[in-house]
Amino acid sequence: MATTSKITPSSPRLATLLTDVERGNIKIPVFQREFIWSDEQILSLLDSIYRGYPVGSLLLWSTKEVLKHERNVGGFVLPETPEDYPVNYILDGQQRLTTLYGVFHSGDRTTDAELADRFNICYVPEDDEFVHYKVAAAKKKIFLRDILDTAKLLSQLPAFSQEEAKNIALVTERFKDYEFPVVTIKERTNKEVCSVFQRINSSGTPLSNIELLAAWTWSDQFDLRREIELLLDTLADKGYEQIDQSLLMRMLASITINSIDSDDLVDVKPGILIDGMSVLKSAIFSAVDFLEGQLKIRNVIFLPFPIMLIPITRLYSLIPKPDSDQLQQLRKWFWHCALTQRYKAGTNRLVMEDLQLIETIKDGNKPFDFASFAVSDDLFSKSWRINSTAAKAALCLMAQGRPRSLLTGNEVDLGTVLSSYNAREFHHIYPKGYLATIGVGFHEANIIANICFLSSSDNKSISDENPASYFGQIPSADKRQILESSFIPVAAADGAMPFKDFVNMRIMLLAEKANQLVRNGSL
Repeated sequence: MATTSKITPSSPRLATLLTDVERGNIKIPVFQREFIWSDEQILSLLDSIYRGYPVGSLLLWSTKEVLKHERNVGGFVLPETPEDYPVNYILDGQQRLTTLYGVFHSGDRTTDAELADRFNICYVPEDDEFVHYKVAAAKKKIFLRDILDTAKLLSQLPAFSQEEAKNIALVTERFKDYEFPVVTIKERTNKEVCSVFQRINSSGTPLSNIELLAAWTWSDQFDLRREIELLLDTLADKGYEQIDQSLLMRMLASITINSIDSDDLVDVKPGILIDGMSVLKSAIFSAVDFLEGQLKIRNVIFLPFPIMLIPITRLYSLIPKPDSDQLQQLRKWFWHCALTQRYKAGTNRLVMEDLQLIETIKDGNKPFDFASFAVSDDLFSKSWRINSTAAKAALCLMAQGRPRSLLTGNEVDLGTVLSSYNAREFHHIYPKGYLATIGVGFHEANIIANICFLSSSDNKSISDENPASYFGQIPSADKRQILESSFIPVAAADGAMPFKDFVNMRIMLLAEKANQLVRNGSL
């Protein structure tokens, strides 16, 4: 491949590698994780190098790309590099490189005295082992930070026996001559580097492009990772904990570069990303308010397709305060998308098509007028599975009737039902147990058209009772309104209608309501 020359393997000696770090040629960017290794891991790495064992390679990125903040290595102060000076940023191997630099510079000026103390390792020649200096206590020892400094080393050797000095010389030779495998990425685009970065999994935790983006946009006032975390926490408090980092990053891409591929963000200028994040925070809360206020949806888990949030958020990024006509267009789009299962296949392409149409709304266009469109009855004859996209679309539809629980007549608390997504809050109008006694099989009984909202207490009370019996318990004064709120045909008010006839009639009623939503945006 033509690009293979842009990935260069090398095997510098450890002393050379540490010198490059000391000169500021190798830096740990802000997107890398803090030092997390244990004392045992520190000692194990040193012992492996001493014994000539492989310890894994380092992955570096050689670039003039400016990452606005780089940590010093292990708290040790490193020199600044000149502007436009190529720097090798470490993408993988941070824990190993930090350990080695810390051990051999534990006496240097530091901003983290506690960590520097952990790196203060010595070699005890009598026992031929590496230990923390406090463990060595009164034993004769030499600090590892001294063995690569010839002057310091020679001044201390007379204190040891000839045999001990030989052991120290062997340790010194093995560390100085140890060849560390290094792979350096050069002349790759930001997106290529991001792709490589995402595939690294040496620690068991995949790294994401948000880490690189955080480094490119970091300042004392802005940390993209922190902004995303705070936004996710706030959304979770509002009952939208199902929104994840990946979805937020796709929203950010739609707002900043008219894309839904978050990998494309790596080529966006930092200032645009920072501004886009500010717009996203406002737009996503408006989107949540739209779902709750306009559509009575209290949790993203009820969306047939969570990716539907991207077009909604995009509209609010373009039109922070949409007027009634613009909101009607958004509602029409929502119902068309949900009830036709539009994003069932070819999702990315269709989302991009919808985003282009969404943009025209701000200019007064009405791209989602579907006067001649008809929702298929098939949606409501599908099997009832609580997590299916068809079931979620139907539940969103049923929520629009402000359903009232059948036995009490009280309005179902959608704030509870639509936030917990609890199966006990949904009821088979003709209970499966009852239908089984009259020869109706499970699959015939368990369809969406046989489902309604119900409080868990009413659901428990009804259980498998004959609808002809429990329908008589519906408060007579409000019976019509209670049935209509759940889109249950009033013609079936006595519960005695044959199940097949009831299902066919309810499918027709649900389809009628569905088409009304697509045409008008509301009932």
